[in-house]
Amino acid sequence: MEDPKIKTEIKHSKSKSAWNVVGTKLGGKYKIARVPYIKIEDSTFITECNSLEAQRHAEYIAFCFNNSKKILEHAFGNF
Repeated sequence: MEDPKIKTEIKHSKSKSAWNVVGTKLGGKYKIARVPYIKIEDSTFITECNSLEAQRHAEYIAFCFNNSKKILEHAFGNF
C-alpha cells in the first residue's frame, strides 16, 4: 500500500447536498471524495441528521488522508 501524501479538508458542496473531501495543495488533485446525503423537503430535522452523518463520514475520510503515514506505519510497520 502506498502513502498518498495528500492533505485534505472538508467543504460543503455549493451545488449538491453533499460534503466534499478536497485536497489543499494547489495543483494537486482537488476533489478526493463526495459524501452525499438525502435532503427531505418536509423535515429539516431529518435533513440535518443526514447532513451531520455525512459530515462525520467526510471527516473520517479526511482524517485518514491527513494521517496516512501514521496509519500505514501502524498497520504495516515502517515502510
